[in-house]
Amino acid sequence: MQVDVVSVSFRQNEADAVVSFRPKGSSEPSAGMQMQYTLEKQGDRWVVKGKRESGMSPHGGGTPSGAMPPGGAMPPGHPPAGKGAPSGSGK
Repeated sequence: MQVDVVSVSFRQNEADAVVSFRPKGSSEPSAGMQMQYTLEKQGDRWVVKGKRESGMSPHGGGTPSGAMPPGGAMPPGHPPAGKGAPSGSGK
């Protein structure tokens, strides 16, 4: 795993850091993800106060979470989903 600190901005006892994660050897931006961390200074250490995903998909591929890629379909043999799908009664 390749981990890079993209940016850090400091303000008194807090800081915001953007960190990029991607497979080692990959240069494709869509192959990884970025996380934004809020840090808080406690004594002489910086501790993660909160985090949130920013930008890229957490699973790579660049598709927004929950969205099916254009022209996407269920895998072969998958039961129908959504409106009009069978109720599962087995009849």
